[in-house]
Amino acid sequence: MDGCGTWSMVMVLPNVSCCLRLQLRRVLLGQNPPPLRALPPLTEETVGRFTEFFEWAYYVQLTVEQRQVLRKYAVDTWSQKKKSDMGDVIQVVRQQIELAKLDAQKRALVRVQVEPELLAQMRNQPNEPMAKWALAVYEASHRIIAPGSPPLTRQSTDAFLDALFFMAGEVSGQQSVPDQKLKDDWATGLATNYPRMSVELKKQIAGMPLFAAVMQVSWPTLSAAEKAQCRTQWAEQLKTVLPAPAAVAAKGSGGAAKATVAEMMAEQNRRHAAYMSMSNAMMDTYKIKFNTQANFSGSAYRYW
Repeated sequence: MDGCGTWSMVMVLPNVSCCLRLQLRRVLLGQNPPPLRALPPLTEETVGRFTEFFEWAYYVQLTVEQRQVLRKYAVDTWSQKKKSDMGDVIQVVRQQIELAKLDAQKRALVRVQVEPELLAQMRNQPNEPMAKWALAVYEASHRIIAPGSPPLTRQSTDAFLDALFFMAGEVSGQQSVPDQKLKDDWATGLATNYPRMSVELKKQIAGMPLFAAVMQVSWPTLSAAEKAQCRTQWAEQLKTVLPAPAAVAAKGSGGAAKATVAEMMAEQNRRHAAYMSMSNAMMDTYKIKFNTQANFSGSAYRYW
């Protein structure tokens, strides 16, 4: 939090060796950072760099929903002309631009050095909503809900469900998002069955935050034929996740509205004691991810 009481991710350098401290100061803040005389307009690149800096600094892979929170924060900041917050965002973007000039190993070293101080800054802002949100994201990403190699985190289970909802929405023509109860049930089901999963499947689940982000970014770039092919594949592979068409039709009979994706998946949740608790259903879900990888093999990161 700066002197005006606004949320800030601008980093304070940690105590490190003199040589490294000088290097970090030059890379992150500059010896004498030039003042922001005129604040530029908000662009997609600014939002993108701001978001990717957050992911780097907190060592997380944001879900689509979490990315939207940062986007809304930036848009609201510019719309309301909060100059202090605007300046902080621009300063963060400047830091990201400089960090992008380093190789991956040096960036990792910088991150390890600054992470404790950054987290301390967030914890010292208990009344700032965005600081509380940032800490919650960090803790969700690093909180283990089932041991293993790699361990299962809530960040991964939420991203897994986001990806399934996106696929189901494309198949049904009704995009929706999972509610908190469904996320909780999904996480519980995965955690219960995690010890019985293969190492390969565990690695796939751990990579779901990045995969879901790549899928969202890549989808608009696909041709109509490619999208149709994906929908056809997903319709077949999601049979273990969504209820049979007859069940959906029965739910919508008698003039009732057609069931939404959320309702269909909630119904499946009730039909199974724990959502996706059966090992064969989990393996089918793994195949969805594996077979889709060829279509979404790019990167969600554009500015590193």
